[in-house]
Amino acid sequence: MDVDDFSQKIETLHSRVTRLLQSTESQPQNQQELIAEAFEELEISLEELQIASEELQAARIVVEKERQRYQELFDFAPDGYLVTNTFGTILEANRAATIYLNVLQRFLVGKPLVTFIAQSDHQVFFNYLIQLQQLDRGGEWEVCLQPREKICFDVALTVVTVRNEEGEPVALRWLMRDISERKRLELQRQQLFANEQAARIAAEAAERRSNFLAEASRVLASSLDYRTTLKSVAQLAVPTLADWCIVDVIENNLPVFTNPVIAASEPAKEALLRELQERYPISVDADYGPAQVLRTGKPELVTNILESSLQKNSSSEEHFSVLRRLEVKSQMVVSLLVRDRKLGTILFASAQPERHYTTVDLEMAQELAQRAAFAVENAQLYQQAQEANRIKEEFLAVVSHELRTPLNSMLGWVQLIRTRKLDEANTSKGLETIERNAKLQRKLIEDILDISRIVQSKIRLNIRKIDLVPVIQAVVEAVHPTSEIKNIQVESHLDSSVGQVMGDSERLQQVIWNLLSNAVKFTPNEGRVEVYLEQVNSNAQITVSDTGKGISADFLPYIFERFRQADSTTTRADNGLGLGLAIVYYLVEMHSGTVYAVSEGEGRGAKFIVLLPLAELQSEHLIKESEVKVNDLSVLNGLQILVVDDNADTRELITFVLEESGAQVTAVGSVSEALEALRQFKPDVLISDIGMPDEDGYSLIRKVRAQEAEQEKKILAVALTAFARDEEHKLALQAGFQVHVSKPIEPEELVKVVANLTKGSKQV
Repeated sequence: MDVDDFSQKIETLHSRVTRLLQSTESQPQNQQELIAEAFEELEISLEELQIASEELQAARIVVEKERQRYQELFDFAPDGYLVTNTFGTILEANRAATIYLNVLQRFLVGKPLVTFIAQSDHQVFFNYLIQLQQLDRGGEWEVCLQPREKICFDVALTVVTVRNEEGEPVALRWLMRDISERKRLELQRQQLFANEQAARIAAEAAERRSNFLAEASRVLASSLDYRTTLKSVAQLAVPTLADWCIVDVIENNLPVFTNPVIAASEPAKEALLRELQERYPISVDADYGPAQVLRTGKPELVTNILESSLQKNSSSEEHFSVLRRLEVKSQMVVSLLVRDRKLGTILFASAQPERHYTTVDLEMAQELAQRAAFAVENAQLYQQAQEANRIKEEFLAVVSHELRTPLNSMLGWVQLIRTRKLDEANTSKGLETIERNAKLQRKLIEDILDISRIVQSKIRLNIRKIDLVPVIQAVVEAVHPTSEIKNIQVESHLDSSVGQVMGDSERLQQVIWNLLSNAVKFTPNEGRVEVYLEQVNSNAQITVSDTGKGISADFLPYIFERFRQADSTTTRADNGLGLGLAIVYYLVEMHSGTVYAVSEGEGRGAKFIVLLPLAELQSEHLIKESEVKVNDLSVLNGLQILVVDDNADTRELITFVLEESGAQVTAVGSVSEALEALRQFKPDVLISDIGMPDEDGYSLIRKVRAQEAEQEKKILAVALTAFARDEEHKLALQAGFQVHVSKPIEPEELVKVVANLTKGSKQV
């Protein structure tokens, strides 16, 4: 009953009492007094009730205002407010909540609150509802709110449990606050803190790197001994940068990756690495690790090495087992590079689970490798200079000895013949001795002159197609008398089906003579010398092997160097200047071939292998024996030449040089432009770079040769490239080029190449 109803009932009662008083006027006096007294008390009570009613009315107004104020606060509060039952069904929601949930208020009532909670938080939400049965107030809970048709965002929920008089939970009041901005600021602070930490770590790392590299420079500069420098490089990296380090350097005439310098933090690991190197040497053709880095010049970073990678790179289960025992976790390989010259590689490996190499480590490794490369080069140059001085002195002593010895015999016999009357037999013997020593001197002088011509690039070759069988047979016959004296058996195994090569028969005969006469010279009596000719892939292979004194491992890398002799002492048993094998090396190289030596050591014989490209894959006319006069400005007159090079400066230089010699030049910068130009005209000569973007020179020449398949006249093609290895030389010839020329090339030499190529084509 409200205040108005109560006041109305009081008025009704007052009226009834008044009527009662009027009706009791005829009553006895004492009853009237009692009634009057009761009436007076009633009026007092009525007045009190009236006052109470007014106070109650005022309180009702205050309560209503408070209710309206609460409702306004509820509706217009910046945070969301919800009232749900104990199961989480929404009973009431303010405007902020409807905005958060993107649902109108009338549609929101009756919906489960869980439908607006991100799926990942559902189970946590249900657990929270169960906990609230025993709690009056839940702690702040951060959850991802999922509004209707909007992106999930972070809110903080605070819950109060409403209970009845019996203390049972009947409702839940939820305060919902958007904390997206707070989260963003927290994330920003975390990022700032992380950036600050990263900057501090980077600064500390930079300082350590600077100190490390400074120490590295000091150590590397402390010695000019070659092997000491290599050991210093490896030891510098361990343990600062790696748990073990392997330095491989290209050395004269030695296969790559066979004589590494190894440093490890543990002796057991170092022993295991040496075992691995000896039993499972790295193939130079491998598409990973040091072989690939040496081939491409690009560093390799493997942040996390998996067992599957180890298994892929192992040749057997035993090999895989050895690799696993190393427990390598991460690896870097960088090249030792000085002025585009590859000296070798450095491998850094980590076996620590917490140390995985990053690009920062790779940068430090490259910086160390660069400094090490300069140190290695300086040590090599110093060693070469020292060795050159020693060799020069030894050579001069040997030359003096080798020229004076036959001269002594010749002068002695001449004086005897002139001053004494000798019989016919002694005179004949003296003349034979003079003739033999004169021929020996002539050979010595020819070798010296040949070396001089080679050094000055003045030696000439008369190039034509030759069959190697008669060339080798002639040498075998020529060396037969010498071999008979020592009772050495010379056997030849010549495959007559081997194709022809392009070369100078006299010079190739000189190559085989030097190898075969050396074999006989250094093979003891009753020994054996064998000569083989066979085809290996696209090459003719000549092998000369003997059962002679062999070559020591220390001398083998220098076997083809000028003036080098394994024994240059005054007690040496064999004469000679040490020029024969150097001449072999240069002559074979001028024929676009390769030569190398193999020996298992002293007293175990030696084997020399010469590889010459077959004529089918090499129609190159070598520029060394050009007879074209390049000082004739019109030597290329009338020739149409297409130049393809992606470097504008190179194109401009080649164009200028060729046009100065009378050629008409069209220059383009890519394979696509070259093919377009070839649709417009057919040049006499194509000069193309190999390494170009999108498509390389190999692709261009293959397309050109494919288009010419039905044509009789082919375009003459020159590969002019900075790729100068034997592999690139062979690839260029196989792809369809007639000539492979390495950059940089002198302008005069370039004109020689084109002039000889076109001249040879006309002769054919």
